[in-house]
Amino acid sequence: MSESIGSELFNQGWVQGTYLFCKDLPDDFSQFCWASSKALSEELQKQLSNSRSALILLSQNCDIAAKYKNETTLEFVIARKQRGSIPKDPYFLNLDAKSTRYLELKLSDNFWYKAEASKILQIDKQDFLNQITLHPEKLAKSSCETLARWRANRYLRVALPDSFNEKISPLIANKIFDEGLEHAGSLYLNLDSYEESENYIVRLFALHRQGSPAKTYDTLAEKMEQIIESIHAIEGLHCPYLEDETNEVFETVYPAMRRSEVNIDLLDQFVRWNFDSISLSDNDHEGIDTDT
Repeated sequence: MSESIGSELFNQGWVQGTYLFCKDLPDDFSQFCWASSKALSEELQKQLSNSRSALILLSQNCDIAAKYKNETTLEFVIARKQRGSIPKDPYFLNLDAKSTRYLELKLSDNFWYKAEASKILQIDKQDFLNQITLHPEKLAKSSCETLARWRANRYLRVALPDSFNEKISPLIANKIFDEGLEHAGSLYLNLDSYEESENYIVRLFALHRQGSPAKTYDTLAEKMEQIIESIHAIEGLHCPYLEDETNEVFETVYPAMRRSEVNIDLLDQFVRWNFDSISLSDNDHEGIDTDT
């Protein structure tokens, strides 16, 4: 087995965020793959032969290019577009890695495809190299960044109290998080307690996305102040930022933070805020029909 397989794949253009449409895969491609879930394993061939599906490379670039003895496989996720010949808008909870279960991405045919965490598969690097001769297509740069965050977020999930999620759910329903956060790399949340309670002290900030123009910071800060004010207005939720912050640990926390303003000690006080708990009960399967 050649140890240079990873480098060969990388040099051919296979990097995180590249993809193939499943209609272009060899007929027997599924026999070289294995699924991460039992449900997918039982219908892998059907999923990979669906003309509305695409196969998106999830593996990090370092793992793709790694020597075979150190990393033998590639990780992909199956994504699928809606039926019909006219592109439809994505579902807002499936954008920007808000949900760790689903992610919608626009591909080169101008349709939105929904990737599902339950439809992740692996294939041996050598088998993939032998089977695939097509040149890969690649997601837009911003979509590649979102895909990387989505993949990472699957390993960083934190269960928030149901009572907190219930209090926040009206804001989600009113789509306050739907627009204006394009330049937020992530949202970070601190609660005074992660146990069930009727009252919470809430601290929240958005990390300005790496690579975003400097001028977008002020717009992001204004959006985050709006969000914090809305949270503060909910009964049982209190945001010290809007009054006098008395905890010196959080005195330098503002609604939007530049990367240069955030250190590890501060991040240790926060959790990355995903929206799975809300999307699970708010139809985040929308945007894709339910047939398999």
